[in-house]
Amino acid sequence: MSVSTRQSEVIWQWYQRPSLQQALTRVQYELDQALPTCFGYHLVQLADIEFMVCCQSSKINHCVQCQPGGGVISESEHLPFDADSVDVLIALHSLDTSSNPHQVVREIQRVLAPQGQLFLVGLNPSSVSLVNALLAKVSLTKHPLPQATLSLHRLDDWFRLLGMERTHVRYFAHLPYSGTNSRLSRMLFRATQWLESHRMLGGRLYFVRAIKQVSAIHRPHLARFRPRLRAIGIGKSVVTSRQTKESLQNND
Repeated sequence: MSVSTRQSEVIWQWYQRPSLQQALTRVQYELDQALPTCFGYHLVQLADIEFMVCCQSSKINHCVQCQPGGGVISESEHLPFDADSVDVLIALHSLDTSSNPHQVVREIQRVLAPQGQLFLVGLNPSSVSLVNALLAKVSLTKHPLPQATLSLHRLDDWFRLLGMERTHVRYFAHLPYSGTNSRLSRMLFRATQWLESHRMLGGRLYFVRAIKQVSAIHRPHLARFRPRLRAIGIGKSVVTSRQTKESLQNND
């Protein structure tokens, strides 16, 4: 079993927790608020694991699911779409389950149309992992935790390199809870809601919205091609000298 396949299975098991189900609901809410403002002809939902359909609120008619159980099955590093052909792309943990996430970002940038919108969900390595591990032991959860390696700062560097710009980010799943009616679970649930409502950092999931920028057209300035006029010295005219002589004779 490859590392990417093992990571995909770990993420799928991780999403069976009540805290992650709630985080996925929050991600769906963010998409429902943003997708109606995106227009175009083609929308692609990309994932290496089977996710629910997240593009129901979009006004784009042609929506393709490029994931297991969807209409198109392919590798995230080699998407079967033409360049500049996708208007909106939703990537769900595509960078976390790939052995070459930089190639995935390059491929996403290739297929996105100019001013195309990217919605990316990934694992945050800067989260409070120690607290999450301790709370996972207290909650008696037996599922392993997925490994997050790609930070948001490195992702921003890749975006700038490829001509993309991050415009929005939210963090979810700050604290794990079991979903039972215990006092600890209720306390963790309220703390997670407070952290998410105040847009605090440190969540295990980040939700990023980015746009593919278009380079401006640099038109040449006409002033650069105009001929430069050189100053030419002009001497005294003959008429002026004659008038000066006549005035001198009259004075005499």
